[in-house]
Amino acid sequence: MTWSGKAFREAMVIAAFAVVLGFTSTAIRDKGLFAPATALSSGPQGKRPDTPTIIHLAEVKELFESEEALFIDARHAFEFDRGHIRGAVSLPLNEFDDRAGFVNSLPRNKTLITYCDGVECNSSIGLASRLRDAGFSGVRIFFGGWNEWQAQSLPTEASIQ
Repeated sequence: MTWSGKAFREAMVIAAFAVVLGFTSTAIRDKGLFAPATALSSGPQGKRPDTPTIIHLAEVKELFESEEALFIDARHAFEFDRGHIRGAVSLPLNEFDDRAGFVNSLPRNKTLITYCDGVECNSSIGLASRLRDAGFSGVRIFFGGWNEWQAQSLPTEASIQ
């Protein structure tokens, strides 16, 4: 066998190992081909009907002005105290389990909009998922978050200066 034949065979073994490893990983995490049927079948694009959706600034402003939504800030309490969307409440993602009483007191007849700093922050997504899992169906994610809200000079408030 020539050196190039041996190298090719080794490359094929490595590629096969990578494929097996990839399938094993997705099977363990119930992702991709191994996702439960309920996660793949219910709504458009394979989304469950109650999956939180990302909404953009125009819709966020409309919901803010109509007072039909409650804004929930997923950032740390210190960041919330320094500034937040006017009327928002603080529920840091990392405190969700410790604040079950607060979570249960949230209104079920309003749209809940989670946000954090913006596109570089995923806490709003995690918080929206946790709220959905807690039985809230009207959960939306404002992915532009605090940064986009501030950039548009929209109403804010702060607990400390």
